Amino acid sequence: MTRVAKKTAGAAPSRSANRTRGEYTLTLGGRPYLLRPSFSAQVAIETALDKSYFELAAAAQVAALRIDHASVIVTELVNAGAEDPMDKISAERAGEMIYEAGMPSIAPVLAVLLIDALSGGRTASGEAKAVATQ
Repeated sequence: MTRVAKKTAGAAPSRSANRTRGEYTLTLGGRPYLLRPSFSAQVAIETALDKSYFELAAAAQVAALRIDHASVIVTELVNAGAEDPMDKISAERAGEMIYEAGMPSIAPVLAVLLIDALSGGRTASGEAKAVATQ
């Protein structure tokens, strides 16, 4: 089962998702993985896939995201949020777990995360920017 949550049961990443940073938790293979959409992760994803974040978010929204693209996205976002080397994953393993979970359960989580990251409301490290006052 795949879900978005602040905390999940079972083996946990070294820390919980921080919604102020735009982080989410994605459960794959019965284990929660922390996804952090940092600037460096976004650049790595766009470079590896030769696609813009916008194109990837749009594909995720309409369930047209390729499994190999989803595996790169998940890998970069998990590894960006991993403080413990044991929390990191490879693109091959991410792809296997995504395949087992099914793309229809993964795509909505990635769509929300990618759209959130596109909002422009984050610093390069992923922290939420202060709300402007008039």
